[in-house]
Amino acid sequence: MKRELKVDIEKFERLYTRNIDVGNRILYFCPWQPNEEMVADDKTWEVNDWTAQNIIKGLHFLDGRNHRKITIRWLSYGGDYDAGMAIYDVIKEIKSPVVLHAYGRIRSMGTIILQACKYRLLSPHCLFMIHYGTAGQDSTHTKDLQKFAEQVARENTTMEDIYLSKIRKVHPRYTREKLQDLMKYDKYMAPKEAIELGLVDGVM
Repeated sequence: MKRELKVDIEKFERLYTRNIDVGNRILYFCPWQPNEEMVADDKTWEVNDWTAQNIIKGLHFLDGRNHRKITIRWLSYGGDYDAGMAIYDVIKEIKSPVVLHAYGRIRSMGTIILQACKYRLLSPHCLFMIHYGTAGQDSTHTKDLQKFAEQVARENTTMEDIYLSKIRKVHPRYTREKLQDLMKYDKYMAPKEAIELGLVDGVM
């Protein structure tokens, strides 16, 4: 009976930890293809419900084992605001300090998630980009559009608050208006520029 239980646990851990290097406490962002029922092929490497759940499961799994450092190795486009904020909140919630290593690119919602981490590191040629993002809305009723616009405005303010909390540690007098002007269009930065602004800690 005990032997059967052990086999079941081992099988569970193999399935559960497919994007986790358990020994080194490393999470890899979306390292394998989901089936097409989970998420469209063109969304596989974005922040969405499926990828967020994988990262959240991994964070809780590793945090439950002990509270040593967890590293996320990141290569992604941006993605959904609410899925990204779920990752952000869990990183803030767990006891283990989280380090994020970004490779290639970190954009949009990825840069928000980055701000939740204890240490924020980019690879030497990683491209960093912030902006307000794009909003999609299926409903055409004017009242729904009005409510949707109000929600997007709240989300934009939340993003500004997150960025400003980090920027002002380096530039105490940095204004919201200056940040809004910076984010009006896609703002691409090399690692050095992102470090100087206060949104990244260093280069790997």
